[in-house]
Amino acid sequence: MQYYFRSLKEMIGRAKVKAAIFFQTLEHENYGWRYTLTHEVEKYPAATLYGTWSAILGLTLLKDTPNWAKQEKDWAISKLNFHRRADGTFLGKGLENFANSKSLEYLILHCTNYSLGAALELDPNFDFETPYLHRFLVADNLAKWLDGRSLMRPWEEGNNIVNVASYLALCHEQGITSAMERLYQLLEWHRKYQNPKTGGFDCFGSPSFNQRLQSLAGAVHNFHIHLYLGEPFGCESVIAEYLPRFLTLGRLSACESIDFVELAIRTIEASSDQQELTNSLIYHAHFLLNSQREDGGWLEADNNYTPTAGHGFKDSTVSSCSYATWFRLCALGMISIVLLDDDPKNWGFRKTLGMGYAPDNWPARPNKMDIKPLSPNFKLKAYFSRLPSQLKARITRLGVKILS
Repeated sequence: MQYYFRSLKEMIGRAKVKAAIFFQTLEHENYGWRYTLTHEVEKYPAATLYGTWSAILGLTLLKDTPNWAKQEKDWAISKLNFHRRADGTFLGKGLENFANSKSLEYLILHCTNYSLGAALELDPNFDFETPYLHRFLVADNLAKWLDGRSLMRPWEEGNNIVNVASYLALCHEQGITSAMERLYQLLEWHRKYQNPKTGGFDCFGSPSFNQRLQSLAGAVHNFHIHLYLGEPFGCESVIAEYLPRFLTLGRLSACESIDFVELAIRTIEASSDQQELTNSLIYHAHFLLNSQREDGGWLEADNNYTPTAGHGFKDSTVSSCSYATWFRLCALGMISIVLLDDDPKNWGFRKTLGMGYAPDNWPARPNKMDIKPLSPNFKLKAYFSRLPSQLKARITRLGVKILS
């Protein structure tokens, strides 16, 4: 058991070294960092913002950025500021000229939160204020905005809400009294709308597997408010019950990977079968380690044939992705800290709310949990649990080929 325990931790350590090299290869003299290795920056300049914040936060996670000289930090911040708008928000350059599935508000909130998170890691005195988000310090403005959230889209709204909450937390740390009041206003909204059937923030009366997945993938964002305030999530046992089913689906997308790993390590104490959830996390860790590419990065998708696509970006080929690498490293870091007794000081999780955030109070590994090689029975059960989704994906790919 001890040999396996130590071996798994060492494998994660080697993955970190390879990932650091990958982030370095993405660096671009004029744009900061590319989004993927094959990113055509002149064609898709907006995505250099995603690449830049992901590389900064990824290298911060790897404890690299604290060693940068001031000149290096200033250069990186200037590449973020290339995308900063007159009102202080961030939006990928030219992104408004692309057709997008998300609203302009969603894109501004998302780009602003992650850009500010990266900038503040390099310069704690970075001027983060913007009137676009300052309006949420007013109770009526926040209430009206919350009334416009759709419980039919919990994953999307989870992103929106945590991006606003992150700004309010920054305002609180600057001594703005009303900011903490607004954070508790957000908390009360969550207590009102939490669905006891899923543990998330949705309106699903009889949630399907996919609806539950969408709900919990969104809820992990919302729960950063609870973590910041030191409040319980609520419905922890309901959440924990379904996580093994998601974690044994295989590699998962980069977003799903960090989402379900974070939920698992934060709710494991409430699980009715803590060993099964622990085994599922170890199972997923092996999928992550085995899917790291030779260049040190990871793909965004849950397969090896889907090129990265995003807002204002479409890759020409399958290529390792900056944000996917950062997110999957976060997942490995959480597993390593909670299950493998890794020192949290070996990792640099972001300090601002949003994915990649972690407060200092890590949960302890349950005393009775064994960290050991997974049994053949567990692997077989996991294989059959993910078989339907694999078959569905293959049928879909075949249909696309026929139609094209």
